[in-house]
Amino acid sequence: MLKNMLSTSAGTVRLIAIVTAVAMLLAIAPWPYGYYQLLRVVGFFAGAYCGAMVWRSGPENHNLAWALFAAALVFNPFMPVYLPREVWAVIDVAAAGLFAFTAYRYPSIGR
Repeated sequence: MLKNMLSTSAGTVRLIAIVTAVAMLLAIAPWPYGYYQLLRVVGFFAGAYCGAMVWRSGPENHNLAWALFAAALVFNPFMPVYLPREVWAVIDVAAAGLFAFTAYRYPSIGR
C-alpha cells in the first residue's frame, strides 16, 4: 500500500502532509526539546515541498501554496521564531489543520 502511495507525486504529498499533521498535533503534549527541534525541520521541509507541489498544480491553488510556504517560514530551523508555548500550541494546531486540508485536497487538485 505504501509503495503504491509513493508511486505518484499526489501520493507522496498526501503521505508527507498526513505525517506532518499528526506530528504537529502530537506537539501539544509535553515532549523533550529535541522533538520540537525535529518538528521545526519536518515542518520546514514539508511546507516547502508540499507548497512547491501545490504551486505546480495550477494558479487556482496558489493561495494554498502560499499558506504552506508561510508554514515553512514559521517552522524554519535556520532562523527560529521564539514564542511562548501557548502560542506554539495554537500554531501547531493551525498547521496540523493546514497539512490535513492539503492531504485531503491535493489528490483532486489539477484534475
